Amino acid sequence: MAISIPKILHQVNKMPKSKKKITAFSANVLFSNEELLSEILLPVPVKSLVRCKCVSRKWLSLICSPHFTRLRIPRPRPASGIFLYHCSFLTNPFHKFVSFSLENPIPVPLQKFPFLRHDDSHRIFISQSCNGLLLCRTFHNPFMFNESYYIINPTTQQFTTLPKPSSGDVVGMSLAFDPLKSPYYKVICLQISELEPANYQIEIYSSELKKWRVSGPPFPRDYDISFNYGLVYWNGAIYISCNQCFNVEQEKFEKVPILEVQEDHRIVYFGESYGHLHLIQVNRHNLALYNIYEMNHDGTGWFLKYEVNVEDVVLAFPRMIRGYLETTDFHYYAMIVLNVVRGEKEEDTFLILHIPGKALLRYNLVDKSFYKLCDFDNGIHAEESDDEQLAVCLDFGRSSTYQYIESTYCW
Repeated sequence: MAISIPKILHQVNKMPKSKKKITAFSANVLFSNEELLSEILLPVPVKSLVRCKCVSRKWLSLICSPHFTRLRIPRPRPASGIFLYHCSFLTNPFHKFVSFSLENPIPVPLQKFPFLRHDDSHRIFISQSCNGLLLCRTFHNPFMFNESYYIINPTTQQFTTLPKPSSGDVVGMSLAFDPLKSPYYKVICLQISELEPANYQIEIYSSELKKWRVSGPPFPRDYDISFNYGLVYWNGAIYISCNQCFNVEQEKFEKVPILEVQEDHRIVYFGESYGHLHLIQVNRHNLALYNIYEMNHDGTGWFLKYEVNVEDVVLAFPRMIRGYLETTDFHYYAMIVLNVVRGEKEEDTFLILHIPGKALLRYNLVDKSFYKLCDFDNGIHAEESDDEQLAVCLDFGRSSTYQYIESTYCW
C-alpha cells in the first residue's frame, strides 16, 4: 500500500507534545536517511509525489535525481489510450481522448493544456508522443516561424516551455526520450540556417543541460524532410519516414532498410509501440489482408510478424465500402489503421481501426475479435452520452493520433 506523506504529517500534528517531540526526532532521522527516504517515496502515486517535491529542497533534489527516476521507471508501460486531433471548417480544432479499455477505462489524463491561461486550446495541438511525454506546439504559421513548443507529461500535468533556439527560423521539432537509456530527453530542431538561408540546420536541446547547441554544418534543403507530422522515435533514432531517420546519438541522417514494395502493394501504416517498430502493407487485389511487418531489434531489416484478414470488420460495417470505386482501388474501403498497439503479452496486441465518421475499433491480432471503442455515428464514447463535437463526421489520420502512455517521469 502506498504511503501518504500528508496523512503522516497530519497524524503527527494531532499527537500530544511529548509524543510529538519523539516523533519529530524519529522523523528527522528517518527523512535525513536518503536511502530510506527513497524506499518510502518510490511507491507513492505520481500526483502525490509531485506534491512531495514542495516539502523541502532535499526532497526536491532526491525526487528529481536521475537515480530516483530510473528506480521509478524500470520499464515504460504499454499505451493505454489515444489522443485524437480533429480540425475542420465545421468546428474549432480539438483533441479527444479515447481509452483502449471498456472494462477499465482510463480517466481523461489531459482535460486541458496546463500552460494555457485562457481557453485557447484550439490554438495548441500535439505534435508527437514519445514514451509518456508529449511534444506540443502552437499552430503553424508558414510565414511567421514564431511557434511556441512545450514538453508535457499528461500523467503528472507537469510541463516545460522550450526556449527558442539560438538562431534561424524553426521548420519543426521532434522529441527523443527513452527512460531505459537516460532520464533526460532531447529535442531535435530542424531550422533554416541563419548563415546560409538556402540550407537547413540542426539544433539539439538537452533537458539535462537546459540549452540548445548547433549540431553539424548546414545542409541542402530536402523537402522530403519534415519535422512536423508523423514522426516516430525508436531505438535511438527519429524516423521521418519508413525510408529515412535521424540518428540522435550520432547526430546524422541515415537511410532505413527498405521493405520491397511491389507495384500492387502500398504501405498504409508506419509507427512504434512498446519498443517495436511496425509497418503495414496491403495488396490492391485483397485490400482486407494486412501484412504487418516488424523491424529487427538491431534495425537491419523487416520480417513478417502478423498476417490478418479483416473481412469480418467489413461485413460488420458494410457502409465503409465505396461502391463507386473499383474493387482494386486502395480507397475502396473507408477504413484507416491508426495504431498497432503492443502489450506486455502477445495476446494483448491489437489494431486501432478508424472508420471515418462511424467508429473507432479495437481489433485483437491474436484471437481476431473486435469491438467499438468509440461510436461517431451517435457522437458518443462507450462511457459517454453527450458529445456534440463528435457528432460531426470525423476523419482522423495516423499523423493526427498520439498514444497515451502512463509515465512517472517528473522534473
